[in-house]
Amino acid sequence: MQEIIDDKRIIFGKDETTTPSLKLYLHENEKEPPYTVFYQPIKSATQRLDKLLSSKVFQHPKDENVLIRLIEACTDPNNNDMILDFFAGSGTTAHAVMLANAKQQTQRRFILVQLPEPCAEKSEAYQAGYKTIAEICKERLRRAGRKIQEENPHQSLDVGFRVFKLDSSNIKPWDPTFETLEEDLIAHVDNIKHDRSSDDLLFELLLKYGLDLSLPIETHVLAGKKVYVLGGGALMVCLDKDVSMQTIEGIGQLKETLSPDIIRVVFRDHCFENDVIKTNALLTLKQRYAITDIKSL
Repeated sequence: MQEIIDDKRIIFGKDETTTPSLKLYLHENEKEPPYTVFYQPIKSATQRLDKLLSSKVFQHPKDENVLIRLIEACTDPNNNDMILDFFAGSGTTAHAVMLANAKQQTQRRFILVQLPEPCAEKSEAYQAGYKTIAEICKERLRRAGRKIQEENPHQSLDVGFRVFKLDSSNIKPWDPTFETLEEDLIAHVDNIKHDRSSDDLLFELLLKYGLDLSLPIETHVLAGKKVYVLGGGALMVCLDKDVSMQTIEGIGQLKETLSPDIIRVVFRDHCFENDVIKTNALLTLKQRYAITDIKSL
């Protein structure tokens, strides 16, 4: 304490009623505290959104320039932080994240949550083709991403995004009773709901394995069947029916080409035409290509 006093770092004030304070220099602060008030011209955010979407489809959007300053103040540009917005609205938060990434050459990511709140049928948004606020949000992000790329042609920017909707599992629930046992057994010969796609199954699989839904996904067509490849070959997924030995050989050869440290292969239940093909497929993957982690969905 005496050293600080001798260095004249303590300011005592004119009398005993003044609380002493510690003198700090600008270079000693890692970051400048953010302002408590950000001034922006009135309606500027609305005008920019109207211009971006070529119509007046959303009233009183958040200001992306204000959010950029908040993002820069509250996140570390070196940590690839995640920004979450539970009330996405027109998508201003995601727009601000993309702009901040382009400005600072960072890789922050975002998650937006928005109920499919319907637009009023007499509104300009509905007349322009937007049935829900979520649709406005998605279109804004598409246009904003293209605009940011055009304005920063020499940067490698990730302005893509994926859209997920909350739904029940793709797999039929198994809850038979004595009266319905025979009917349920027949229905579960194929345990996947009929109105679900391979993409639906793939992302449920990622959730079950605790994998990031934003993982890069490559798609290969092997002997007419679609094979998803994630993590450089760490996970290969084939969810088509009637998988042949040619597809199995293709998966094995792809594994040898990619040479992942670990590999798991996942098939759809009952994806093989018969048990003979299934047995041969499993033996081929295990014995010829050393793939032992084989699961079914």
